[in-house]
Amino acid sequence: MSVKIKTPNLDSIFEKWKETAARKDRKKMEKQFGTKGSMFTLDAISAAEYVKDTMKEAAIYFAIKKSLGPAAEGKDEKTVIASKVARGEYYSFKGSGQLVKDNWKGDELVPTYETIQSTTCKKCNGKGFTEDKCKTCNGSGKIQEDVLVYVGEEQKKEKKTFTYPCGACYGTGNRTEHCKECEGHKNLYKYQVLPVPFKTVVTGVPVLHSSAQTKYEKEMGDDLHKMLEEVEGIKFSDFKTLDSKAEASLGYWNKNIKKTISSAGSDYKTYEKDKDSQITTQIYLFPMIQMFCETKKGGKFEIYSIGSDTKFMIYSNF
Repeated sequence: MSVKIKTPNLDSIFEKWKETAARKDRKKMEKQFGTKGSMFTLDAISAAEYVKDTMKEAAIYFAIKKSLGPAAEGKDEKTVIASKVARGEYYSFKGSGQLVKDNWKGDELVPTYETIQSTTCKKCNGKGFTEDKCKTCNGSGKIQEDVLVYVGEEQKKEKKTFTYPCGACYGTGNRTEHCKECEGHKNLYKYQVLPVPFKTVVTGVPVLHSSAQTKYEKEMGDDLHKMLEEVEGIKFSDFKTLDSKAEASLGYWNKNIKKTISSAGSDYKTYEKDKDSQITTQIYLFPMIQMFCETKKGGKFEIYSIGSDTKFMIYSNF
């Protein structure tokens, strides 16, 4: 058997809005609804005159408890040359303690400044250069060439050996090359990419879906989370039951309500599967009334109610 919930009377919604709006800004009310030369009273403002159209909608609400713990396990290590260290960006959490994950923007695995350390270049053994046998002199440090010599009166041609130090290796037999691995800096530098140190935080999160798709959804959700007992709705333990009984419970129906229930149900399943989330309330179905209004001066605004005829809240962009 379905439990039917009665929506608030339009006059009741409008009267509640009038009182709230007047407390907030009576001068604005007088400017928009007053008559020049006459004393302004709220009694002169009626729903019959200023409400131009209404829509019956619905909202689905439930709350979750979400645990936000440390980042995923794992780490990485990077090794780079000195000039790339200077061009990098690093994070330091020294002395800051654990962080609130909701406040963090960016990656959860980050290069950490305190882990930067040098390591001797293996290719040059920390010299900054490499030595190889000189190819010009084949490692001897000397160049030998034949010199043509004319001997005696007969000018007999003879070849004599002429030896001189190799200019390519300065007579050492070895050639020094700039180390391509460390680019002459002698060292390479390594650092670790580590998880951001988040602390575990448990937060209460309201989840609200409304078929009116109002900009007040977040505000409504927050208010319901704080003042759930002050608004009346119908409780359901699962979406299958809600889906089958929603129309009979509300006493009205439209395509947007059907889509809203489907969207809220998908969200509910997602939270059920999320190991970091726990659903903490039953599912609530609330009637919503959307009123399209126009002031005496032609200003257009909307009023929304959420809840039953005995317990409801109002919102407005007046």
